[in-house]
Amino acid sequence: MKRTILLLSVCLISVGCSSGNHNGGAEDSVLPANMPDDFDFVYQYGYDANHELNTFDDLYTKNLIDDGEVSTVLVINDRDKEEIYKKMRESNILETPDELTREAVDGTQCSSNPYTTHMLDIKANGGEHSVSWTTNNCLTDELMELIEFTNYLHEDVIMSHEAYRALPEAEGAYE
Repeated sequence: MKRTILLLSVCLISVGCSSGNHNGGAEDSVLPANMPDDFDFVYQYGYDANHELNTFDDLYTKNLIDDGEVSTVLVINDRDKEEIYKKMRESNILETPDELTREAVDGTQCSSNPYTTHMLDIKANGGEHSVSWTTNNCLTDELMELIEFTNYLHEDVIMSHEAYRALPEAEGAYE
Protein backbone atom coordinates (compact mmCIF):
# COMPACT_ATOMS: atom_id res chain seq x y z
CA MET A 1 0.00 0.00 0.00
CA LYS A 2 2.81 2.42 0.91
CA ARG A 3 4.53 1.60 -2.40
CA THR A 4 1.34 2.36 -4.33
CA ILE A 5 0.92 5.71 -2.59
CA LEU A 6 4.61 6.54 -3.15
CA LEU A 7 4.41 5.57 -6.84
CA LEU A 8 1.20 7.56 -7.30
CA SER A 9 2.77 10.61 -5.60
CA VAL A 10 5.85 10.45 -7.83
CA CYS A 11 3.63 10.20 -10.92
CA LEU A 12 1.50 13.18 -9.87
CA ILE A 13 4.56 15.29 -9.09
CA SER A 14 6.11 14.39 -12.44
CA VAL A 15 2.95 15.34 -14.32
CA GLY A 16 2.61 18.60 -12.39
CA CYS A 17 6.20 19.60 -13.02
CA SER A 18 6.14 18.78 -16.72
CA SER A 19 3.00 20.71 -17.63
CA GLY A 20 3.19 24.11 -19.27
CA ASN A 21 3.67 25.77 -22.61
CA HIS A 22 7.33 24.97 -23.03
CA ASN A 23 6.68 21.27 -23.73
CA GLY A 24 9.13 20.43 -20.93
CA GLY A 25 12.91 20.36 -21.35
CA ALA A 26 15.32 23.25 -20.96
CA GLU A 27 16.13 23.30 -24.67
CA ASP A 28 12.60 24.57 -25.36
CA SER A 29 13.00 27.57 -23.07
CA VAL A 30 15.18 29.48 -25.54
CA LEU A 31 14.78 30.13 -29.22
CA PRO A 32 17.58 28.63 -31.32
CA ALA A 33 20.16 31.05 -32.76
CA ASN A 34 18.80 30.65 -36.30
CA MET A 35 15.14 31.17 -37.06
CA PRO A 36 13.53 27.73 -37.54
CA ASP A 37 11.46 27.02 -40.65
CA ASP A 38 8.30 26.58 -38.57
CA PHE A 39 8.48 30.04 -36.93
CA ASP A 40 5.12 31.84 -36.98
CA PHE A 41 3.06 33.78 -34.50
CA VAL A 42 -0.26 35.45 -33.78
CA TYR A 43 -0.10 38.81 -32.03
CA GLN A 44 -3.38 40.27 -30.74
CA TYR A 45 -3.34 43.71 -29.16
CA GLY A 46 -5.26 46.87 -28.35
CA TYR A 47 -8.50 47.37 -26.49
CA ASP A 48 -9.75 43.83 -25.80
CA ALA A 49 -6.94 42.62 -28.12
CA ASN A 50 -9.08 43.46 -31.17
CA HIS A 51 -6.17 43.97 -33.61
CA GLU A 52 -4.42 40.85 -34.88
CA LEU A 53 -1.34 40.01 -36.92
CA ASN A 54 -1.40 36.34 -37.94
CA THR A 55 1.73 35.19 -39.77
CA PHE A 56 0.36 31.65 -40.10
CA ASP A 57 -2.34 32.97 -42.47
CA ASP A 58 -0.60 36.22 -43.59
CA LEU A 59 -3.52 38.30 -42.31
CA TYR A 60 -3.91 41.50 -40.39
CA THR A 61 -7.22 42.40 -38.74
CA LYS A 62 -7.90 45.96 -37.63
CA ASN A 63 -10.64 46.95 -35.22
CA LEU A 64 -12.60 49.91 -36.62
CA ILE A 65 -14.56 50.39 -33.36
CA ASP A 66 -17.99 51.59 -34.59
CA ASP A 67 -17.57 49.99 -38.02
CA GLY A 68 -16.62 46.47 -36.90
CA GLU A 69 -13.35 45.09 -38.18
CA VAL A 70 -11.57 44.67 -41.47
CA SER A 71 -8.91 42.15 -42.51
CA THR A 72 -6.28 42.32 -45.19
CA VAL A 73 -3.49 40.15 -46.52
CA LEU A 74 -0.29 41.26 -44.84
CA VAL A 75 2.79 39.19 -45.63
CA ILE A 76 5.85 39.67 -43.46
CA ASN A 77 8.89 39.30 -45.73
CA ASP A 78 11.74 37.00 -44.74
CA ARG A 79 14.05 39.88 -43.73
CA ASP A 80 11.43 41.35 -41.38
CA LYS A 81 10.52 37.93 -40.03
CA GLU A 82 14.20 37.28 -39.23
CA GLU A 83 14.40 40.66 -37.45
CA ILE A 84 11.21 39.93 -35.47
CA TYR A 85 12.65 36.56 -34.50
CA LYS A 86 15.93 38.20 -33.46
CA LYS A 87 14.09 40.73 -31.29
CA MET A 88 12.04 37.96 -29.68
CA ARG A 89 15.30 36.20 -28.81
CA GLU A 90 16.84 39.41 -27.44
CA SER A 91 13.81 40.06 -25.24
CA ASN A 92 13.89 36.47 -23.91
CA ILE A 93 10.22 36.26 -24.73
CA LEU A 94 10.04 32.53 -23.98
CA GLU A 95 11.29 33.25 -20.46
CA THR A 96 8.37 35.60 -19.81
CA PRO A 97 5.83 34.16 -17.39
CA ASP A 98 2.54 33.14 -18.98
CA GLU A 99 0.88 35.99 -17.12
CA LEU A 100 2.61 39.05 -15.76
CA THR A 101 1.92 40.41 -12.32
CA ARG A 102 -0.43 43.20 -11.32
CA GLU A 103 1.17 43.40 -7.88
CA ALA A 104 4.13 45.68 -7.24
CA VAL A 105 7.13 44.59 -5.19
CA ASP A 106 5.76 46.55 -2.22
CA GLY A 107 2.47 44.61 -2.42
CA THR A 108 0.32 47.41 -3.88
CA GLN A 109 -1.81 46.78 -6.95
CA CYS A 110 -0.79 48.35 -10.26
CA SER A 111 -3.43 49.76 -12.54
CA SER A 112 -4.04 52.25 -15.29
CA ASN A 113 -7.13 53.16 -17.22
CA PRO A 114 -7.59 52.84 -20.11
CA TYR A 115 -5.32 49.92 -20.79
CA THR A 116 -4.61 47.57 -23.68
CA THR A 117 -4.46 43.81 -23.79
CA HIS A 118 -1.72 41.87 -25.58
CA MET A 119 -1.58 38.18 -26.45
CA LEU A 120 1.29 36.56 -28.32
CA ASP A 121 1.19 32.93 -29.46
CA ILE A 122 4.48 31.71 -30.93
CA LYS A 123 5.33 28.52 -32.76
CA ALA A 124 9.03 27.81 -33.24
CA ASN A 125 11.27 24.79 -33.32
CA GLY A 126 8.35 22.41 -32.83
CA GLY A 127 7.17 24.09 -29.63
CA GLU A 128 4.50 26.61 -28.76
CA HIS A 129 4.43 29.37 -26.18
CA SER A 130 1.81 31.94 -25.21
CA VAL A 131 2.31 35.19 -23.34
CA SER A 132 -0.44 37.58 -22.32
CA TRP A 133 -0.32 40.87 -20.51
CA THR A 134 -2.02 44.21 -20.20
CA THR A 135 -0.67 47.70 -19.86
CA ASN A 136 -2.49 47.52 -16.53
CA ASN A 137 0.36 45.32 -15.27
CA CYS A 138 3.23 46.60 -13.15
CA LEU A 139 6.12 48.01 -15.13
CA THR A 140 8.61 45.24 -14.46
CA ASP A 141 11.75 44.69 -16.53
CA GLU A 142 9.93 41.83 -18.27
CA LEU A 143 7.00 44.07 -19.20
CA MET A 144 9.31 46.84 -20.41
CA GLU A 145 11.04 44.33 -22.74
CA LEU A 146 7.64 43.25 -24.07
CA ILE A 147 6.55 46.85 -24.61
CA GLU A 148 9.76 47.61 -26.50
CA PHE A 149 9.28 44.51 -28.67
CA THR A 150 5.59 45.17 -29.38
CA ASN A 151 6.22 48.85 -30.16
CA TYR A 152 8.78 47.71 -32.73
CA LEU A 153 6.35 45.11 -34.12
CA HIS A 154 3.48 47.58 -34.46
CA GLU A 155 5.31 50.74 -35.48
CA ASP A 156 8.24 49.44 -37.55
CA VAL A 157 6.72 46.32 -39.09
CA ILE A 158 2.91 46.48 -39.24
CA MET A 159 2.47 50.21 -39.83
CA SER A 160 5.20 50.21 -42.51
CA HIS A 161 3.19 47.87 -44.76
CA GLU A 162 1.17 49.38 -47.58
CA ALA A 163 -1.61 46.87 -46.80
CA TYR A 164 -1.95 48.35 -43.29
CA ARG A 165 -1.80 51.95 -44.49
CA ALA A 166 -4.60 51.21 -47.01
CA LEU A 167 -7.02 50.20 -44.24
CA PRO A 168 -9.69 52.70 -43.18
CA GLU A 169 -9.29 54.75 -40.04
CA ALA A 170 -11.24 53.68 -36.97
CA GLU A 171 -14.39 55.68 -36.19
CA GLY A 172 -15.70 56.14 -32.65
CA ALA A 173 -14.18 55.59 -29.24
CA TYR A 174 -14.25 53.12 -26.36
CA GLU A 175 -16.03 54.11 -23.20
